[in-house]
Amino acid sequence: MPLHPQAAAVVSQLPSDWRDLDAIESMTVARARRMAESSVGADAIALPSGVAVEDVEVPGAAGPLRARVYRPGTGAPVGTVLWIRGGGFVVGSLETDVVSAPLALASGCAVVSIEYRLAPEHPFPAGLEDCYAALRWASEHASKLGGYTGRVAVGGESAGGNLAAAVALMARDRGGLLPVLQVLLYPMTARVFDGASRRDPEIGATARAEAMEWFWRQYLGDRDGADALACPLDAPTLAGLPPALVITAEYDVLRDEGEAYAHRLERDGVPVELRRCDGMHHGFANSPTVIDAAGECIELMGAAFRRALSPRATD
Repeated sequence: MPLHPQAAAVVSQLPSDWRDLDAIESMTVARARRMAESSVGADAIALPSGVAVEDVEVPGAAGPLRARVYRPGTGAPVGTVLWIRGGGFVVGSLETDVVSAPLALASGCAVVSIEYRLAPEHPFPAGLEDCYAALRWASEHASKLGGYTGRVAVGGESAGGNLAAAVALMARDRGGLLPVLQVLLYPMTARVFDGASRRDPEIGATARAEAMEWFWRQYLGDRDGADALACPLDAPTLAGLPPALVITAEYDVLRDEGEAYAHRLERDGVPVELRRCDGMHHGFANSPTVIDAAGECIELMGAAFRRALSPRATD
């Protein structure tokens, strides 16, 4: 189907440079960050009614990090979710995370959003190690946050989906406490991938393959990306990972690699649900107040987190 009219309206209102990212090759990192901050509308970052927010400090891999905890305002949270925002490993901040607050409402969970270190100043694996440290902190503090001790789920969008998938791999391989669920929203899973969504210029409504490569270069520096913690799709095996919900968007350059990751999880014996959102673009879930499918997507993720973290899931 064509780009949905609601999605097209959102895309048309983005700053032109950020909408097409055609100039990303010549952008400085500082400019890209300013563009990312300015592309988030005031209505998107407004705290929804019924959500309580608290700024906290979380021990990161190399020092304390800012974090923000969102709790549903009615009743005790049913669990704890670490949500890792996107931004190509390079841009964004706690202030551009517009998913965590509505996700807290949809899931009934305490949602922790982390200010991980950004590339290129802090290349791979700095930000990833921060996210893993945040997962451990969330697990250790789950009962205080409103969930159950030692039970936590993880999720993320775009580059945050990459980091969430890699955090699950780290927990498996380091013998840490596994998340009970991983939710990957249009994740970056591979630096090199031969798929139609990478090749077709009509697919990338808000992110081109050239832009993705620019982000990868900032993140990896002079590394080639062969490390599975950088490119989870290249991991030798995904067996033993937590169950997953993978959501992709039809008009997204990352569509095919996200779906390939879901199929790899399934082949390696991991329970997985794959949903493609037709007519949607990369980043559509950041507009739940104006795109119906964005609200539906957040409700879908929230329901998955609620099921995985509810007391019944421990029976």
